[in-house]
Amino acid sequence: MILVTRDEMRAVDEAAQAKGIPAQILMENAGRAVADAAVQMLSRAGKGPKSRPAKGPTVVVLCGPGQNGGDGLAAARHLSARGYDVVVAIFGKRSSLPPEAGHCRLMLDPFEVPCFETDTLTAGQVLENLPSPDLIIDALLGTGSSGDPRSPIREAIEWANSAGCPILACDIPSGLDADTGTPGTPAIRASLTVAMGFAKVGLVTYPGRKFTGELVVANLGFPPSAFPPSWTGKTPEMDEARELMPKRDPDHHKGLSGHVCVVAGSVGMVGAACLAASSSLRAGAGTVTLVVPGGAYVPAASMVKEVMVVPAGDGPTFNVSSVAVVRRELERADAAVLGPGWGRGPDQTLFLQEILKNVAKLPCVVDADALAALKDLTGSLRRWKEEVKLSVLTPHPGEMARLLDVSTIEIQSSRVKWALQAAAECGAVVALKGAGTVTAHPQGKYVVNTSGHPAMATAGAGDVLSGMVGALLAQGLEPFDATWLGVYWHGLAGEVCAARVGRVGVLSGDIVRAIPRARRIIVEGR
Repeated sequence: MILVTRDEMRAVDEAAQAKGIPAQILMENAGRAVADAAVQMLSRAGKGPKSRPAKGPTVVVLCGPGQNGGDGLAAARHLSARGYDVVVAIFGKRSSLPPEAGHCRLMLDPFEVPCFETDTLTAGQVLENLPSPDLIIDALLGTGSSGDPRSPIREAIEWANSAGCPILACDIPSGLDADTGTPGTPAIRASLTVAMGFAKVGLVTYPGRKFTGELVVANLGFPPSAFPPSWTGKTPEMDEARELMPKRDPDHHKGLSGHVCVVAGSVGMVGAACLAASSSLRAGAGTVTLVVPGGAYVPAASMVKEVMVVPAGDGPTFNVSSVAVVRRELERADAAVLGPGWGRGPDQTLFLQEILKNVAKLPCVVDADALAALKDLTGSLRRWKEEVKLSVLTPHPGEMARLLDVSTIEIQSSRVKWALQAAAECGAVVALKGAGTVTAHPQGKYVVNTSGHPAMATAGAGDVLSGMVGALLAQGLEPFDATWLGVYWHGLAGEVCAARVGRVGVLSGDIVRAIPRARRIIVEGR
């Protein structure tokens, strides 16, 4: 699914009109799409239209003063023509309606649709006149709005959210930022959103996804010639994931599936290392070598049977005495994973400094404590781009905040923006983890993940992801594809676990064991 920003959507809309597609036609198509979705919602609830004069389901359409309001007015007319009882409320001056929306308002009159307007009534009076609805259509604010809604829109949103019935949002829930998904106070909590033409970024990235409900994208008839040469944002597609997933011919052997070197662990954090190594194997790597500090060798070797465990150095954590062994093992690998369970301190920073040149020679996932060491070593993302070519960084929001010297709140308020900035600064693919993980390319492409489950909120889930991405790199995928596919696959594995265990109680080891089942979902569709 293609994702667009408000500016990209505006450009498509303007280009379509410049090529001869009237704005009135686009508004009509939008209204029809909303009406179709409303009919489906009411039908699922067992509420179909009635033959007049019998009373059918009541639909209240809340309209604002812009193009979005015009879409709602068109939808109201289509629903009335199909036999539904429709009531319209317009919050804003009729004189401020765009010409197309004004025309849609006039076209309601022959249908005798009750219409209450703040031109002649206060917002409170308009709301008092509205009947108890079976469905509310939110056409108050569109993609151009941001920040907290003001009166009278604010009162309309509060009324809708407290009405106790489903809400269908037209293009975007009112009060939601189309680019960041940040909700204003208040914002519509929709049951379903019909996005016009293309899904907006804020509908699929958190926290916006919580306000979107079910997402449907309506084809408004934009000509392909109005589209840009290429799109920058998307969500994962199962067909594309299936195409990218490494295949195995009948004569396949382990040497064709790559060798991953996982440099991870320390005394007390061997579990992180073993999770990353095990997930690499489960994700298809032919061979995995797990390099751990000497002090962590015995517990690591006893925990994982299918990987080669190599001790490096003689301390509880990685230090300069570990360098020679790690360099040797990196030379033998097709891809590497660095960071899970390292711990933090000057020893790890010096250790990383000594192996950076080796890391630059092969695809590498930099995760967890290795991210902290890189920050301590270089001070800024830009220096990484100048001094060493990295492949993939997988920070969680707190780690990303530290890398960019901003707060975690700032990161979470605009996840796509910060992921793209980090990728551009360091010249590597960046996966900003969390609900709706954002995978960003240095050249501006990004994927917002749609798989996953709250049950995955458990220690070690990120270590599993790093191992999976490492395995895909070792099998020959480019860093961007390996990362977004790994994230998507990882999320599906979490869904498999949640279906079996429930919302609480999934462990990271469960996710590792579910990786093959999730692969079957991608490859075989079952």
